[in-house]
Amino acid sequence: MFVVDAALADKLVLHPIQAWTRAISIRALRPYEIIKDDRIPVLLRELKQPTFITIDEAGFWKRNLCDRRYAILYFDLDKDQQPLIPMLLRQLLNLPEFKTKSARMGKVVFINKTQVKYYQLREEKLHILSLLH
Repeated sequence: MFVVDAALADKLVLHPIQAWTRAISIRALRPYEIIKDDRIPVLLRELKQPTFITIDEAGFWKRNLCDRRYAILYFDLDKDQQPLIPMLLRQLLNLPEFKTKSARMGKVVFINKTQVKYYQLREEKLHILSLLH
């Protein structure tokens, strides 16, 4: 399941992703609660192998957030570039390193229009891949 950050527009990101896979907003997990960034990993651990989608670099592009129970995808885009996320997500999921849920778990990923960088649980190395097809 994909979990979309509250900072992203449902109409531009969540709904297009829901058209082809299972996705929810982080708000749906705790509808009556304001969810701060530090609470999100706790909520993700309660789900079965979620992949969190965000554009919040300061909060989520951190190696120490690698956890075997979830994946974090940080899209290096401005707020007005949100409509690109579903397309970039599909391109990312075509890469062998991200094709399946189990392959994504334990990764914190940086995605822009041309490149993917990621940290993986129990590894110091920063992996770098091309997103161009």
